[in-house]
Amino acid sequence: MKPLVSIIMGSTSDLPVMEKACKWLNDNQIPFEVNALSAHRTPDAVESFAKGAKERGVKISCDLNYRKNLWKYGKKASEVMRELAKYVDVAIANEEDVQKSLEITVDVNVESGELDREKYRALGNKVLEAYPNMKCIAITLRESHSADWNGWAACLNDGKDFYVSKKYEIRDIIDRVGGGDSFAGGLIYGLNHYEDKQSALEFAVAASCLKHSIIGDFNRVTVSDVTKLMGGDGTGRVQR
Repeated sequence: MKPLVSIIMGSTSDLPVMEKACKWLNDNQIPFEVNALSAHRTPDAVESFAKGAKERGVKISCDLNYRKNLWKYGKKASEVMRELAKYVDVAIANEEDVQKSLEITVDVNVESGELDREKYRALGNKVLEAYPNMKCIAITLRESHSADWNGWAACLNDGKDFYVSKKYEIRDIIDRVGGGDSFAGGLIYGLNHYEDKQSALEFAVAASCLKHSIIGDFNRVTVSDVTKLMGGDGTGRVQR
């Protein structure tokens, strides 16, 4: 049976973590496949997988998530990721990820207080122009006031509209680990469950906001928790 879900692990040592996901998919009779692949260690295998997935009609999401210490196996991040990005439908990143992984830049000053969101719109436009097969790119917007106080929002560019979420002032942060993963997971959920991209983006940002209050790298919240936060104070907007 044609797999509907592809589980990709960095190494086989991750399998114990993924066993529950495999069991859930199996119990719900959702065909899936499991692969141990790594862009920094096995870039050719990852590209082959991405190409095959694209040919099978699998939608590909990619968190660019640049980590300097992982790229020590001969190739630079940009050498690998610029090729892989050709197969991506939904990209997720922050400004450094785009700069280091795709070598695409705009003049974004991440050290100064409030962020100029129009520059992130320009950054998204440049990525989508470079990769015409990409349907959209979501960029997280973090304002670091201190170690335990961050402003948190995101934007999404689909080449036609530019969406900006409401901003959360997260105080007394417990753990930032997993914040990006929870945003990515929330966005994928949102794009599959909401008809409009604004709501999908708001769901992702709210899910990640809640993760900052939870120890560990797993976002132990429910959909109801996230939608309740989405319905709170604050405003998002779509610019045309």
